Amino acid sequence: MASSEVSPVPRRPGRWLVRVGTACFLVGMVFVGIVFLPFFAGSSAQPALAAVGTMLGPLGFLLVLLGIGRQAAANNRAAREASAPSP
Repeated sequence: MASSEVSPVPRRPGRWLVRVGTACFLVGMVFVGIVFLPFFAGSSAQPALAAVGTMLGPLGFLLVLLGIGRQAAANNRAAREASAPSP
């Protein structure tokens, strides 16, 4: 039997921040829809938990931006190391 080596997946800094941030943003947008739905139905009652859940939208947006920033910094660092003259 031949042994096959599995090559490790390269680490990409900030990748999990982008994924978690995207999920938070989408959940926050669902809560925004839940908050505005009663107004379209003619009711003035607003669910308190949904109002708190809307804060996930901006939090997710911030996490995505942080993740993209970390990925850009890692790409710049890798490009600098690749172009640096070796002694």
